[in-house]
Parts: sequence; structure tokens; C-alpha cells
Amino acid sequence: MARKKQNTRIKAKRAFKFPWKLAAFVMIPVLLIAAILYAKAWFNDGSNLAISNVEVVGDLKYSDRDAIKMIIQPFIKTNLHLLDAHALEEELEFEPWIKSVAIIKHWPSELVVEITEQSPVAFWGDDRLLNHLGEIFDASLPEKKGVMPMLYHPEDKGLEMIKQYKEIQQWLKNLPVGVSEFIVNARGSWQIRLTNGWLLDIGKVEQEKRIRRFIVAYKKALKDKTEKVKKIDLRYTNGLAVSWK
Repeated sequence: MARKKQNTRIKAKRAFKFPWKLAAFVMIPVLLIAAILYAKAWFNDGSNLAISNVEVVGDLKYSDRDAIKMIIQPFIKTNLHLLDAHALEEELEFEPWIKSVAIIKHWPSELVVEITEQSPVAFWGDDRLLNHLGEIFDASLPEKKGVMPMLYHPEDKGLEMIKQYKEIQQWLKNLPVGVSEFIVNARGSWQIRLTNGWLLDIGKVEQEKRIRRFIVAYKKALKDKTEKVKKIDLRYTNGLAVSWK
């Protein structure tokens, strides 16, 4: 009888054992979710780990660094997590001399703004510029008037014009003159102004042949007449016509 009572007490004690494994199985996910929610709320508070240092990098010849910093300033009143990098890139790329922007986040609180500036190689018409990739962009560069060449094509064929300009310069390399203006009109006719002020009407066919004809005429008869020549018309099957001042 006593043994039965003892067995009953042992069974009762075993029945009230705390389920630690079950509690852990339930509580660990709950704690993880709570930690994630807390961390999310903490990072969503812009005052936590606020951006403390901004570095603008890039070879800037034409852009104003102070103006760039003023554009950046409203975007950095927060932390790196909340920073709208895409919006900042777009805002900076509205600046005429900025070609592209890369935003680099250095955690926990440093921002690097890497700027690639436009690289102008020519004027495009009277009031636009052309970069080395043949891309046309709107910017002002009055100090380069008369230094950089002026190119123009009504169909905005920037890259093609750069290639043709380089070819013409190569053809003229043995003369003491170069190209200051190269214009192609809507009919595809070439017109070139040389650095000595002469205007060459080339036409829309056999351009290389006609320019080489001019080179021969320059060496034989025109090289000493810089101040007298106004225009040379090369749109002939053979020969050319000179308009004098």
C-alpha cells in the first residue's frame, strides 16, 4: 500500500515538470521578431546614426563644389538607411556640367558622392556643347570660343561629326591651318571654316577628294594669300573657285 502511494507521488511530480523546450521553441522566434521590429524602428529614426561626413570626389573643372554641396545638404538630414540615393543622383545630374553621379555609403555614417563631369571637345552650333562620346549637352563655356572647334549637324549626329572632324584634321595635318568650324546642312553638304578665316564649300559628295584638291592649290598658289582669300568653292568636278576680299 505504501509503495503505491510513493509511485503516485513520483508520477505527480513528473506531471508538473516545466516544458522548457517548448517554451524555448515558442519564445526564440518571438524574441527574434521583437528584435527585428526594434532594429527597424531604430533605423527608421533618422536621428540615429545620422550622416556625419560627406565627401565629394571627382575631377571638377567646370562645376561649382559649393553649389553641389548645397544641393546635397537637404538629402543628408537623416541616416544612410533612409537616404534617397536615387533622388540625390537625379537632382545632381540636372546640373549642366555633371554627366553622372555615383552614391557610395560607408557605414555607419559617411557618404561619398562621386561625380563624373562632362568632357567638352567642341561647340555644337552656337549655344550647346559636344562631349568626347558625341553626346550633346547644354552648358556655357564662353572662354573656349575660338579655342574649341564648332561642329553642327541638323540631325544631332554628334559622334559621326567628331569622327569626320578628326579625319579632316588628319587630311590637313601638313598645312599650317586647321578646322575652326565644320557644318553639315540638311542636304548633307559640308562647309568648313579654317583657323585662318577662309570658308570652304565642299559639297555633299567626294569630300576627301575635294579637300585634297584644295591642299594642292594651297601649296601651289594660295599659301601667301591668307589676307586676300574670303571663300573657296570646291563643288566642281575639277578645279575650284576663289572669292577674294
